[in-house]
Amino acid sequence: MRRAHVATAAALLGVIVSVSSLAQAAKPEDTAATRAQGQALFERACLFCHGVTGQGDGPAGWFLGRYASPRPQNFTVGSFKLRSTPSGDLPTDQDLFRTITKGIPGYMPGFASLPETARWQVVAYVKSFYPGFRTETPVPLSLVGAPTHQLAESLDRGRALYTSFECHTCHGIEGQGDGPVAQAGELKDAFGLSIPTANLTRPSSFKNGASLLDLVRTLLTGLDGTPMPSYAARLSDRETDAWDLAQYIRALSAESVP
Repeated sequence: MRRAHVATAAALLGVIVSVSSLAQAAKPEDTAATRAQGQALFERACLFCHGVTGQGDGPAGWFLGRYASPRPQNFTVGSFKLRSTPSGDLPTDQDLFRTITKGIPGYMPGFASLPETARWQVVAYVKSFYPGFRTETPVPLSLVGAPTHQLAESLDRGRALYTSFECHTCHGIEGQGDGPVAQAGELKDAFGLSIPTANLTRPSSFKNGASLLDLVRTLLTGLDGTPMPSYAARLSDRETDAWDLAQYIRALSAESVP
């Protein structure tokens, strides 16, 4: 039992260290020169999907999401799915940096091979598409608590939350993305495009990350512009409920996830 406790703590520490390493990246000052360097990188690597003016209308993006979601992000509307901030808020700089670094499985490659400074330059340029970034200071939600050592009890509580929140109506009883609402084709994004439900048995495809910390963040913030809401108000005891539900979601798959 002691070894299991140590392993759990070590795994959580690994997640924290991973997030911290991103936070320590060498971030240049947001100046005209920084944005110009970011623009040059954007035009070489991002323009083909996100478009010249950042509206998600690049030539490659049209083929990716002509009639169905997700399309490439439109940076000019101020609605971002992948955030650590409350639903409706802009993402933090760190959120944008994380997405650029890790990418979005199945849709956007990660750019971890770029120097950290270059990725921050792209962040600065992406923010220039939406004026709200100049006046707002996004604040991330506090992700408190940690996974419990009592895994069986945690899974039982998580299963109960999955049922009470009616997650199965979209994701299905076994999490395979085959719930009745999904099967009926009723799920639409903010632009009225049909959008598939995440198959929870394939965490390697999760757009916002598949670690326990990633799942808790997604549960609390939601994915703005999609049918996936924020559950921050409903997770009454964040220190246990969010982690229990995340543990249960992870348990739906046999895939090995960091």
